[in-house]
Amino acid sequence: MIGIFLDDERHPDDVTWLSYPDNIDWYVVRTVDEFIFAVKNIEEEYIVSFDHDIQCYDLTGHEKTGYDCLKFLVDFCFHKGYSVPKCFFHTQNPVGRENMKAYYENAVKYLGGS
Repeated sequence: MIGIFLDDERHPDDVTWLSYPDNIDWYVVRTVDEFIFAVKNIEEEYIVSFDHDIQCYDLTGHEKTGYDCLKFLVDFCFHKGYSVPKCFFHTQNPVGRENMKAYYENAVKYLGGS
């Protein structure tokens, strides 16, 4: 199975506080643009693991976070008629993690998913 790992610094092996499924072939992305590219181009089942604070900014200097990526993923799934993939939240930002988990859980209730 493919995994999209969004983090500006860490690698999947650095995350020892979560248990991922076995045999994940990780695709590490560092920016919002790389994340969007991965979501739009992976054509098989995948999971996602999110960091919140990814040190990514748009042209106006506005910070883009893992939460923005999660919102893109949910919107993409909605418009394509897909279920939301299984998501993990490895971020060490407790407020960001709770916000992302709540958004994800609501999306799964509405769109279906893992």
